[in-house]
Amino acid sequence: ATGQIVYDSADDFGKITDGEVVTYDFKFKNIGNSPLIISSATATCGCTVPEYPKEPVAPGADGVIRVVFNSAGKPGMQNKIVSITANTIPSLTELNILGMVEAAKAK
Repeated sequence: ATGQIVYDSADDFGKITDGEVVTYDFKFKNIGNSPLIISSATATCGCTVPEYPKEPVAPGADGVIRVVFNSAGKPGMQNKIVSITANTIPSLTELNILGMVEAAKAK
């Protein structure tokens, strides 16, 4: 049995200053006819932390995958990928957050 999932598109957090922490909620809906089970959500670096539902998401129900990005020490253009593994076809889905991290101004 597989769930089917529809996600929001990538989030562009725009310009932020080095050291800021941004959060984005990827809302999704299980459009399949069986419960959606997310087995893992991993990011390309420790600066990006995904939080996902640990319980099955019923058919027709909505859910949220929250991604927290800490920009400290990450100047320049950023494109962070969060890989979601679930009982979907295909089993791996990638979500992106992107934006520009500008150097903090000297005080």
